[in-house]
Amino acid sequence: MRKYKLLYFVSEDKYFLTHKIDHILYAMKKNIEVLVICKKTLKKKNPLLNNVTIRYFDFDRKTLNPFKIILTIVRLYKIIKSYKPNIIHNTALKPILLGSAASLFFSNIYVINSIVGLGYIYINSNIKTKLLRILLNFPLKFFLSKKNFFTVFQNSDDETFFKLRCKINKSFLIRGSGVDIKKFYPENKKKIYDLVYHSRMLKDKGIIELINVIRKIKIKKSLKVLFLGNPDTSNDASISLQTLENWQNEGLIIWKGFCEEVIGYLNQSKISILPSYREGFPKSLLEGASCGLPIIATDVPGCREICVNNLNGFLVKPKDEYTLQKSIISLLNNKKLLKKFGFNSRKLVKQNFNVDFISRDFVRLYNQIIKESKKVQ
Repeated sequence: MRKYKLLYFVSEDKYFLTHKIDHILYAMKKNIEVLVICKKTLKKKNPLLNNVTIRYFDFDRKTLNPFKIILTIVRLYKIIKSYKPNIIHNTALKPILLGSAASLFFSNIYVINSIVGLGYIYINSNIKTKLLRILLNFPLKFFLSKKNFFTVFQNSDDETFFKLRCKINKSFLIRGSGVDIKKFYPENKKKIYDLVYHSRMLKDKGIIELINVIRKIKIKKSLKVLFLGNPDTSNDASISLQTLENWQNEGLIIWKGFCEEVIGYLNQSKISILPSYREGFPKSLLEGASCGLPIIATDVPGCREICVNNLNGFLVKPKDEYTLQKSIISLLNNKKLLKKFGFNSRKLVKQNFNVDFISRDFVRLYNQIIKESKKVQ
């Protein structure tokens, strides 16, 4: 197939590095020219990013100021006009809205919008988020229904959620980001931590409930809990830096912040835990499972695809502190079950969520769109 251009718009370099870089590197190997647009957040550039052409693009994820939004769309328009891509791929809500708006001025460009979870706007039910939902629903419905626009979902629940609320031109189901099973693999290391939570520090991830459970367990027994990840100041559900420091000073957690290399920590942990309210397809659980860790997660979209109850871990209801506590204690007290669940985690990931499978699916989608566009011409 003749070489074509892909413009990949993602929120920030940190997310791109941890979730999407493997897909882009694979696409480049398949003779696709790629330009990545994202916000610069990493203090030190990872050498992996040197292999990709990146245009750093500063934008405010939280702003609702119409003048700032219009200015951002104009800046995007200029980049699109200059680069002349065949496909624009927007990942996450804000890039979807901004990237889709900027692409409306180009009738010959195809747009892919990846829904990577519903986010706090769709999970929370306070007055502010309800108003935001009303404000965002109209442009989102408009973009997802347009002829040259395609939508990718990470799980079938999210796909059903949107299809019940708006007309979607054409949708595809590609299960998450996948994980590099050659990089994330079990190592025979001493288990220092009982639990590892590695994700953004958000209330929607069930952190408050987890802390309450940790506090109760530690009254009766020793428990070492590792937290990997930073607060997200652009998200209203973010845990404050002061709160995290207070929890650490109280002896509830060991907090390391954001770590580019989490493999060592995962292999020093007994259980990967994520009591989230809802997910797209959590990379943290994929990485933990790939390292052969048993999983404790909530029975919600995204998590239940990676954690199969009583096969490689335990599923609990969101916000159910009693069952969460019971699951942690029973698993930590059963070495045979820890080993069994860990073995099954690794097997499940190898069979279903190898990053090579996911990258291949995205490239197939790109190629399919290009082929169909030639037929129309």
